[in-house]
Amino acid sequence: MQKHKKKILLFSTLNPYPFWAGSETFWFDFVRDARVNSRFDFRLVLADSPATREKAGMIAESGITADFYKHFNVDFARRNFYRLADTFGKKDTRTLPWFDKIAEEKPDLVWFNVAALADLRELLYATRLCKNLQIPYWLILQHGADNFFLNSEREIETVTDVAASAKRFIFISKKNRFSLERAIGRKLENAFHSVNALTAEKIAEAKKIGESAPVGTSETARFFNLGRYSPVDKAQYLLLESLAQDVWKRRDWRLTFIGIDGFGKFYLEKMLGFYGLNREKIKILPHTREVLAEIARNDVLLMPSLAEGTPFAMIEAMACARPALGTPIGGIPELIVENETGWLAKTTDVSDIGEKLEQAWQERAKWREFGRNAQKHVEENYNEEKSFAELADVLAADINE
Repeated sequence: MQKHKKKILLFSTLNPYPFWAGSETFWFDFVRDARVNSRFDFRLVLADSPATREKAGMIAESGITADFYKHFNVDFARRNFYRLADTFGKKDTRTLPWFDKIAEEKPDLVWFNVAALADLRELLYATRLCKNLQIPYWLILQHGADNFFLNSEREIETVTDVAASAKRFIFISKKNRFSLERAIGRKLENAFHSVNALTAEKIAEAKKIGESAPVGTSETARFFNLGRYSPVDKAQYLLLESLAQDVWKRRDWRLTFIGIDGFGKFYLEKMLGFYGLNREKIKILPHTREVLAEIARNDVLLMPSLAEGTPFAMIEAMACARPALGTPIGGIPELIVENETGWLAKTTDVSDIGEKLEQAWQERAKWREFGRNAQKHVEENYNEEKSFAELADVLAADINE
């Protein structure tokens, strides 16, 4: 007789204008892992967009169904109807109707994929539904900023209630846990640490690609930055400011931005002119499905982020045996082991980033060694074979599977 699988209702892509990024990749890979979906019955609720529709189609092959909703900032009429109803009803929470799926489904556990710390403020309505129905819930936080703070006593109470009432709060980076606990002035006893990771197959593929194109085979130093254009999070401008210093004008290097949309390309090109950089040294490429091959055309990943989770871009680069330079944000300090897998700036200040960039230049003879160390670090610590098995066991324990 087949064992009844416990039902998990998963909400994701909660931001006003949904897109698919690293914050979705974690749960997407987890729920379609055969070791996982053979144990649990996942139902998804996703913001409606071409990207989410495509991913839902891919995951349907594993027997996982998805419902879609229009976010307030997409559906103007619906947004304002509920805002008026909440105002006249003098409610202390904002009604977000897609969360009513919790009462319809009555799952064994609700999983909220939280893209950023600020999104916790939008979950009070949903978590109250869980409490009223006595349904446990998980929070999985991907992205955070070091300078995250709340703006009122009410906000502190709201976020504390949402965070502390979870059956388990999964943090993808240790620094983001600290940022939240500091913001609410409270240690979370329900906190649990996991990591973004790659499949064993992806790690093997990256290793093969990295071996076919070793680091440092060109006299030109080939730096690259991988990820969407976002000055407030990814801070690509800090690289341009660092490389605009006179000492770099005399050196043989190039910098390739990978994964930049049309507006990002336009804006970066304007900044090249502002900083007086040689445009021939800088390439700006759009998103590519062949990301590992593109990584292998370069030597060192540069990531001057101001807000992060544990960036898949850095995990993928290291899996290809590429060392990295980054800022002490999110999970970057867990990936960059100083003088072993790359170079970690002391702060996000451009002077500290420039100092580490200079050190990386002076230590070009170590690039290949650091790359091998980085690859080993990912293989041992950012492998889904290990992290997903552990997380599935924790999930089973929390719903008494």
